[in-house]
Amino acid sequence: MYYFGGLLAIFAVTLFVTQAWDQLRGIQLFVISSLLFALGCLLARHFLTKKLLIPAGIMSAFSLALIPLAVYNIQIWLGFLPNESYRYAAFHYAISWYWVPMELTTLVVGLIMLYLYDFPFLLFPISISLWYMSMDLFSLLFHGYNYSARSSFSVLFGLFTILSAIYMDLKYDNRKDYAYWLYIFGVMIFWGGLSLQSLNSDKFLYCLINVAMILISVFFNRRVFAVFGALGVLGYLGHLSFSIFANSLGFPIALVFLGIIIIFAATRWPRAEKKLIEYFSPYIPQKILKRMQ
Repeated sequence: MYYFGGLLAIFAVTLFVTQAWDQLRGIQLFVISSLLFALGCLLARHFLTKKLLIPAGIMSAFSLALIPLAVYNIQIWLGFLPNESYRYAAFHYAISWYWVPMELTTLVVGLIMLYLYDFPFLLFPISISLWYMSMDLFSLLFHGYNYSARSSFSVLFGLFTILSAIYMDLKYDNRKDYAYWLYIFGVMIFWGGLSLQSLNSDKFLYCLINVAMILISVFFNRRVFAVFGALGVLGYLGHLSFSIFANSLGFPIALVFLGIIIIFAATRWPRAEKKLIEYFSPYIPQKILKRMQ
């Protein structure tokens, strides 16, 4: 119920902002978003004094989620954004360099709030801002749409986010998982760019990278690598079935048995995983190894 109520409040001021609010664009909506930001901070403080850490973290994330709306209205007020074509709702689906100041401000405020409040859930809106920025920053730096370059930029940006998550994973103890959301969105950005690149590149290499992601999930004890790696392998098998083996009667049957074999292998996985951890334990960072045990 904490998370349901919190996400409802967060989505209300992000994804569910209606066109009726456009009538208040500018200084009026900036004042409203600022008041809601202050309300979220006050509620976070209130819950923190009562040692209710989960609702305190959620309300701090709610306040941070209001930063893009506040900055958007400052830009409207100062005439920085086009008046008609860039409505706030478009922030969540339209790619444009106009959104970059909103995302950068969210990151800066988010890091300040993370330092002050120390709530891992703040990484949720921070990670979403990084995800959006991975698309919008390309438009700011290169001014134009280049399919190949954009996908390469996403791969590099995703790798940077994943490396940031690994750094936080190794730097902080296991009591608070600061890296969780960074891993999720970092892998999403990296895998998305990689999948777009695979349309015009070596698809077998793409499959191998996804297999490597599944193995990496064991090393870092992060299932997000395995989930997206499995999706990539399935995508590669789909490519084989619709192109190379399009006229093969036996290929779908082979995949059925392959899937069954994988299921049986998964039932034996806990025993194999224990042996793998024992074998690789000298090479696995101690903080990650503790979480595995």
